[in-house]
Amino acid sequence: MRGNVDWSKRSLVVVLGDGAPWIWNLVAEHFPEAVQIVDLYHAKEHVWKVAHAVFGGATPAATAWATATCSLLEEGQLVDLVSAIAALPPIPPEPGQARSIPERAVDYFTSNAERMRYPVFRAQGMHLGSGIAEAACKTIVSTRAKRSGMRWTPEGLDALLPVRTAVLNGAYDSVWKEEYAA
Repeated sequence: MRGNVDWSKRSLVVVLGDGAPWIWNLVAEHFPEAVQIVDLYHAKEHVWKVAHAVFGGATPAATAWATATCSLLEEGQLVDLVSAIAALPPIPPEPGQARSIPERAVDYFTSNAERMRYPVFRAQGMHLGSGIAEAACKTIVSTRAKRSGMRWTPEGLDALLPVRTAVLNGAYDSVWKEEYAA
């Protein structure tokens, strides 16, 4: 049951991230063939941040612009999305920043365009958000391993998590049969 996963035997590895360069650097180093996807929720946060910066928070204009621009994002129309941002009236940078929020957003969407091909990913049955993985981490790891007073060695946690996963998946008996057969 224990042991490292041999990622080379996987037919497809998909990595979801928020768009931070350090994530993609790690992915390139450890999973060079992985499909990289920017979490759709995080990408939409960038659209809304631009809308609030330009039109003001919670204004009808901000809501209308962000809703339309998020649709472009979901449809994979990144060129149109970047054009929509570039067409906005210029605003000054925030204190301590060299460039404005819209200018930084253009860079974000341009540099992550290949990771935001949401219609392509959706058509292949891939998840566009990290919510499922985050919920699994909370359900499998946090609720069991982070209780009051618990301390785990990496080895102990590595031994526990496959058992916990098998219990939650209803596969406990079959996992033990496979373990004893080995």
